[in-house]
Amino acid sequence: MNLRFRLGIALRYVLTREQAPLSRFLSLLSVTGLVLAVALMAVVMSVMNGFDREMRTRVLAVIPHVSVMGAGGLEPNDLTEQLLSNADVQSVTPFVELQGLVQNGKQVEAFVGVGVSDPSSWLLPGMISDDKPKPGVWVGERLGQRLNASVGDRISVVIPDSGDQKARAYTVTIAGWLSTQTEADDALILLPLQDAQRFVGYESDKVSGLKVQLQDVFLAPWFAQGLQYTLAPTQYVRHWGMTHGNLYAAIQLSRDLIVILVAAVVLIAAFNVVSSLVLLVTDKREEVAILSTMGLQPRAIASIFLWLGTLIGVVGSVLGVTLGYVLSISITSIVARIEHAFGANFLNTDVYPIAFLPTDPQAGDFVLVALIAIAACALAAVYPARRAAQIAPAEVLSEA
Repeated sequence: MNLRFRLGIALRYVLTREQAPLSRFLSLLSVTGLVLAVALMAVVMSVMNGFDREMRTRVLAVIPHVSVMGAGGLEPNDLTEQLLSNADVQSVTPFVELQGLVQNGKQVEAFVGVGVSDPSSWLLPGMISDDKPKPGVWVGERLGQRLNASVGDRISVVIPDSGDQKARAYTVTIAGWLSTQTEADDALILLPLQDAQRFVGYESDKVSGLKVQLQDVFLAPWFAQGLQYTLAPTQYVRHWGMTHGNLYAAIQLSRDLIVILVAAVVLIAAFNVVSSLVLLVTDKREEVAILSTMGLQPRAIASIFLWLGTLIGVVGSVLGVTLGYVLSISITSIVARIEHAFGANFLNTDVYPIAFLPTDPQAGDFVLVALIAIAACALAAVYPARRAAQIAPAEVLSEA
C-alpha cells in the first residue's frame, strides 16, 4: 500500500482519542516533555548567542581592539595616519590612560580614567546619559552609585605622581553617567583629553596611546603582531585577547557544554516516546492484526509506527520551537522585571562580563533543534515499530 495510506493511518493514531487512559496520559506526557525540552534548548542557545554577540559588540566596543602604547607617552599624528591607511582599521582614537582614587564626601573608590577629546568616540551610541557636550567628567553608573554622587556634583580625583612618588588631587564636575552595562560601569571615568594630559603631566601633543578599532575584531592578534615590527623600540602593542581572550574562550566553551547537556535532555524527552508508542501498539493489536489479514506487509506496518514517531517529533518540535522563540525574545525583560521586583542582580559584573541577560535568537539554531528532536523521535520509534511488525494476526484475532 502506498505512502499516503500509511501516513494517513499514522496521522489518525496521532489525533485519535480512542486510547486507554494510561496510554493517553503517557502520550500527552511524552509530547509535553518533548515540547519543553525543545523550548529549553532553543532558549539556552539564544542566550549563549546573546552572550557571544554582546561580548563582540558591547564589551569589545568599550575596550580597544588594539592599543598602541608608548613608554612615557607618544605623539599620535604620524602614527594615526599610518594606521588609518590600513583597510582593516575602522577608527583610531588618541587617549590618555590614568588610574587613581575618586572621592565624594566620605566615599572613596578606585577608578580607571581615560582622557578623550569626545566621550562618544570611546563608547557606543546610547551608553552616555546625555549626548550633548558638557564640561566635566563622565562616571560609570555603578561607580557613581557607590559614591552617592549626582550629576553636577564636584568630586576629587587623586592621581599618583610617578616622578616624586607623591599624589596630586584635582577637583572635577560630574557631567553625566556612563551606562555600558558591562564591568566598565564599576570603575570607568571618561575625562576631557586636556584635563587628563594635565593630570599626568603630558604636553598637549602627547598621549598615552591610540585606541585602534578594527573591521573584524578577531584580526586583533595578527594585526597587533604585524604592527609591532613597524613601531619604535619605546612603543608596544596590546590587544583585547590579552585582557579578555580567556573570558571569550570561556563563554565559547560554556556554550558548547551547555548545548551538549540540553541536547541530552532533548534526546531523553524524545526517547520517552518509546513508552507511549509501545502502549499504543498494545492497544491497537487487533487493528494491526486486521491490517495484516488485509495484506499489509510487516514492513509497511513498521513504517506506520515510524511515521507516527516522526509526526510526534514534528508536532513537539513545532510547538517547542514556537514556545522557545516567544521565551527567547522576552527573557531579557522577564529577568529584568524579576530583578526589579526582588531587588536582586542575577548577573554581577564581578563574575559576568555584562550586567543583563542577553538573547539572540537565530533561525539556524531553531531549525537544528527541531531536526535533532525529529530525528530522535523517529529513532525512538524503531523498537515499537518492530514489535508491531511482529504481531501474529491469527493469535491476536483468536484471543479477541
